[in-house]
Amino acid sequence: MNDDFDDLDRALFALPLEAPPPGLRASILNATVYAPEPRIAAALARPWELWACGAALAVAAWLVASIVTQRAFASAFTADVLATVRPFAEPMTLSWIAVGFVLAATIWYLGDTTLRLPTRSVRS
Repeated sequence: MNDDFDDLDRALFALPLEAPPPGLRASILNATVYAPEPRIAAALARPWELWACGAALAVAAWLVASIVTQRAFASAFTADVLATVRPFAEPMTLSWIAVGFVLAATIWYLGDTTLRLPTRSVRS
């Protein structure tokens, strides 16, 4: 192998280079080094999302405190949850949910492909 790249380096450095556009260096520095620091909190969530999460956490904390401290509320809450969930445990409901998932997956899988027979290329 040729480990002597002096001739290649001389040829590359001898090539005429085009002058960079005016202000290129300043625009690169403004976009990188001198760019303002991003606001992390503003990028994470919008104010209404923070309010919604806070309200949900407050309701959850109240619910947990009520379940732990009040025995009657805990039994009523458990009965209501069981009454709400029980219809979803029926075999007929579960089979219809499964049929819906299979149908949705099939439509999703076949949605972006066209139903064509595979063809062979004329090249051999």
